Amino acid sequence: MAMGLDLVAVLKRLGVNIDTHSPPIIAPSVITWLGRLFDVSPEHSKLGMIEGMEVWNSGEGFAPLDLVGIETWLFDAPRGDHLIIAERNMTFDVDETPVRDGRRVAIWTQSQLAEFIGHAVLDGSLVIVEAEEVESLDSEPELFSGSGPFTLKPKNDFSELEIKGYDISMAKPVLIPAKIHLVTGIVKGPVEEEVSRWILNCDGLHIVDEFDLLERSPILKHEFLNVEEEPNFSDVMTERRTHSDGMGDLLHWWVFDDGSAKTVEYPVLVPAHKGIDAFGKNWILNGVTGKIHTNF
Repeated sequence: MAMGLDLVAVLKRLGVNIDTHSPPIIAPSVITWLGRLFDVSPEHSKLGMIEGMEVWNSGEGFAPLDLVGIETWLFDAPRGDHLIIAERNMTFDVDETPVRDGRRVAIWTQSQLAEFIGHAVLDGSLVIVEAEEVESLDSEPELFSGSGPFTLKPKNDFSELEIKGYDISMAKPVLIPAKIHLVTGIVKGPVEEEVSRWILNCDGLHIVDEFDLLERSPILKHEFLNVEEEPNFSDVMTERRTHSDGMGDLLHWWVFDDGSAKTVEYPVLVPAHKGIDAFGKNWILNGVTGKIHTNF
């Protein structure tokens, strides 16, 4: 997997626009998904790259890539255009690549990959650096860079809908303008601790433990829920958890000191689904928190 990630980084540094979110659902095989091409430049289109093309990787290894590996992958491959970058030797010629209706497959051999990278080195698009410099070049940028709004990646947790008996297939995807705050401050319990939490401000304040951003925001209708202009984070940051005092772990309240709060906020768009229940009442499922909103 590490080589696949390196290859994505190389492609991006060569100006290839590749989206690494929303991988196709496919059984594990020797061929793994790298990403999906978008905004293909005329230069790259001459090399056979196509808008929406799925890019795959054989990975490194001593075992060669054979027709069985291709056929196994092709059985589950979605319809459309595919590019397989073979980083290992192949036991067959590219002309012998099996075909399947609705799937157009191109394969780059080791030589073609080397030629692509080699030309980039010669024209200065890709710079060869010392190993100790690679870490700084490959370091990820800050999560939020630019003016926003930034679209959060949905978690697709529909468990609340199942509990309510709502039908997701009848709902429409929408985007909710909101804010997300990075809140740092002091909680006071048996001792004082500094804590830091991401808080989503969208029809209430919600702690978000983990989240990611979409590289491109979908073009969807906006639905507006309440966003607190001057939120008080005391309630959402206060929690009850265990503390060891030498006589075992006991539950204690840890109360957030709102006066100690330091916040940074970012404008975001929250993917959601909007539907109507059996009584004609609207509901919205927040795609990040998994909560259902009805009072709007």
